[in-house]
Amino acid sequence: MSHLYKKYSYKYEFLKLELEDYTDQFDEYSIEWKSLFGKYFTNIKTEFWVNESTGEMRKEKPDDFETVKEEKNTKIKKLYRKVCIKAHPDKGGTLEEFNTVKECYDKNDYLGLISYATENNIDVELSKEDTELLDKSCTQLEDKITKVTNSLIFKFFTGNETIKNAVIKQLEVEYKVKINEKDILDKLDTN
Repeated sequence: MSHLYKKYSYKYEFLKLELEDYTDQFDEYSIEWKSLFGKYFTNIKTEFWVNESTGEMRKEKPDDFETVKEEKNTKIKKLYRKVCIKAHPDKGGTLEEFNTVKECYDKNDYLGLISYATENNIDVELSKEDTELLDKSCTQLEDKITKVTNSLIFKFFTGNETIKNAVIKQLEVEYKVKINEKDILDKLDTN
C-alpha cells in the first residue's frame, strides 16, 4: 500500500468519525431546538422543509433536479465494477455492503471505494494522478461537516451569547416571530 494512500486513508477515516460525532450532536440539539422554538412556528401557515443531515430550513421545496450529475471518472468506474462484484449479495456480499459501495460510487467517493477494496483484498493501483480524486473524497466529508456546524441549530447550542442572540434575531426577522427571552434565558447564560 502506498504512503500516499495511507495518508489519505487516515484523513478520510478521521473525517468520517468527525462527521459522525457532529451529526450525533446535531441530532441531540435538534430535539432540544424543537422543544425551545417549536411553539413559535405552530401558528405560521408556511410549510418548511428541513434537511435532516444539515439542519437547513427552507420555505420552498428543494428541487430534486438542482444537482447536476457529475460525469464519472474512468478510475472510479473501473474500481466500482471490481468491488461491486465482491459486494453483490448474489456473489457472496451483503445488501448492506452493496448499498455502501453503490453510495460511494454515486457520490464519486473514490476513497470509500478504495477502502472497501483494501478491506476485501481487491488490488487497487494508485498513481500520483489519483491525488485529485483522493482529495475530492476528503473534501466531500469536510463539506458535510461544515454544513452541520454552520446550521442555526448547531451554532445556537455551541456558540457564545453573542452568537446565540444573533441566531434568535435571525429567527425573529426571517419568520416574523417574537421569541420570549424567559423561554431561553438558561441557554443564553454561557458562564
